Amino acid sequence: MKPYYWIEEVKKAKGLTSDYQAGEMLGIGRQRVSHYKHDRIQSFEDETCTIIAETLGIEPISVIADQRVEGAKTPNMKAVWERVKQNIVMVPRDGIEPPTRGFSIL
Repeated sequence: MKPYYWIEEVKKAKGLTSDYQAGEMLGIGRQRVSHYKHDRIQSFEDETCTIIAETLGIEPISVIADQRVEGAKTPNMKAVWERVKQNIVMVPRDGIEPPTRGFSIL
């Protein structure tokens, strides 16, 4: 998914009304948010992916893999990250699995 999709998800989850507020929460400036919005930057860095995941209550690897697909420079690397992304299995923290395990890679 495009980076701006994730910014919109953060805004919805936290009830934010502006891109500026989302940028502040994610530690990125207003200009950088604009670059994401207008597809001038293809993907987030891992640090930003981690902040997004923690904000949304999901495992960071799912956002990181998604963004590595978006930012892949070659079709081969895009295919590799697509496989990683498809093989991530989210495990509910209050389910059968121990609470320290949030995902598995098949």
